[in-house]
Amino acid sequence: MKNITHTILPLLVFIGIAFSCKEEVKEKKQEGYVVTGSVKGLQEATIKLYEFNFADRGAAPKVIDSVQMTNGTFEFKGKIEHPDRVSIWLGKKFNSEFFLENSIISLNFDTAESDRGRLIAKVSGSELGEIYDEQQNKIDSIMNQPKFLVLKEIRTKMTKAYNSKDDAKIKAFKEWRAQYSDLEDERIKEQKTFKIQYAKNNPESPVAPWVLGFQFSESRMSKEEMKEIYPIFKGAAKQTAMFKYYEKTYDDIFNSLGEGSTAPDFKLNDVNGNEIALSKVTAKYKLVDFWASWCVPCRASFPHLKELYKKYKKDGFEVVGIGTADEEAKWRQAIEKDQITWIHLYDPSANHQWGVVARLYGVPFLPTTFLMDENEKIILRNPSKEQLDVKLKELFGH
Repeated sequence: MKNITHTILPLLVFIGIAFSCKEEVKEKKQEGYVVTGSVKGLQEATIKLYEFNFADRGAAPKVIDSVQMTNGTFEFKGKIEHPDRVSIWLGKKFNSEFFLENSIISLNFDTAESDRGRLIAKVSGSELGEIYDEQQNKIDSIMNQPKFLVLKEIRTKMTKAYNSKDDAKIKAFKEWRAQYSDLEDERIKEQKTFKIQYAKNNPESPVAPWVLGFQFSESRMSKEEMKEIYPIFKGAAKQTAMFKYYEKTYDDIFNSLGEGSTAPDFKLNDVNGNEIALSKVTAKYKLVDFWASWCVPCRASFPHLKELYKKYKKDGFEVVGIGTADEEAKWRQAIEKDQITWIHLYDPSANHQWGVVARLYGVPFLPTTFLMDENEKIILRNPSKEQLDVKLKELFGH
């Protein structure tokens, strides 16, 4: 038999070396990030990277890095401990966002494609960005199913009706929309199911909290769902800005500003310029209502709230309305136009961000309401109209 040892041994050595080299390449990771960018339609500008901070909407954004763009191009170099989605501002007019990770990333923008300053980046070199975009495409496919296409007309018709300020047209729009309420619920449910399942399937991915997004909210999830989803996240997912928002939200709802906890005291000026402290509002029960003149659901809640105020005020019920994320003049005009006569306090802020008291209360959206007793112990947090009716009837006995 022919001896093939001399043939095989060199071949095995070669294969071993090849695999060893391959492993070394695999193990070698990008030490930091290099982000290169080009902007069509903009030559000179300051380009800034910002961290997102959803946990405190009134806080100044933290700058990660800043460079000058020349001849329509820019470059960032650095290293991050944890990959995350970040905001990028191209001068003062244009902005976008992308996943920042330790890799070589290319961003390309075209200012002609701006949507009120918002740009969509053409990204290459971001593995997390590709994963995120893939999931967003799947969400879009859910939203754009043929059975849901008629729902695209809602926003256009609603804007037209409300801009007309014609009560008859607004009423006609509401009646038209009512026929699609079940279909709207179905679309919301399908989208929600997809997002939650993705998070459950990928609890350690930094992409998962961003796919779930603001679905994690007391307006979009039940408390039971939030308790189920919150503990699943692990590792890199818990280092993201979106998960930090989840931490704050969860603590507010179930601990520091949840039912049974004591609401923090504060002082704000009323419509006459008098300083009012919450603790000095004399009432057996008080409803603290955060709202703004531009908030349609806020003002839509006033007619029913007027009925409750009229019914229970003599028994010791008070409403403390707090105008926040609003211009003072518009806040005053809305109070006068809607003829709301309870206590009104103004929470000053800049650029339609939450005011100091709204931030203190971790206001997630408008309207946000807290029903509390005379000692500021929270009885209900963001109750529905029906829940508030039942509780007041129980408290006042009629």
